[in-house]
Amino acid sequence: MEKTIDIYTYLKKDHKKVSGLFQKLITTDDTEFRCEIFKELYNELTVHSESEQKTFYKALDKTKKSQEEVEHAKEEHKEIKDILKKLLKPTSKEALWLIQLGELKSMVEHHVKEEETEIFPMAKKMISKTRAYALTEEMEAEKQKIKLKETI
Repeated sequence: MEKTIDIYTYLKKDHKKVSGLFQKLITTDDTEFRCEIFKELYNELTVHSESEQKTFYKALDKTKKSQEEVEHAKEEHKEIKDILKKLLKPTSKEALWLIQLGELKSMVEHHVKEEETEIFPMAKKMISKTRAYALTEEMEAEKQKIKLKETI
């Protein structure tokens, strides 16, 4: 990993990467390339959400307000994972698949916006700067564990 960054910068980098993958998926007509990019997107979202819950969200689960925000974010992670699983199933109707991909993209963008505009400011009041840097390393380590067992 590069020079240590705090958890907020780290999460924003993940968000930006996922946004780029969506862009590639939407702009290509090459079915084989789309399958490769979708696998990468699936893996990124799965590894990100699971490692985020085990590290960043766990560090936030302290006050009633933060618990509500974390629960809401976890629900969104579950909804995202459900759509990802739906998209994994082959369909002969490319148009239907693209519509579902659009739904996923909207859901992820909504989640990212809430996280960056609501959760991050709240977290910055609860998590020390030192802890914010440590969480980056913890999340990276967690990602490596998840990648070993859960990627497609």
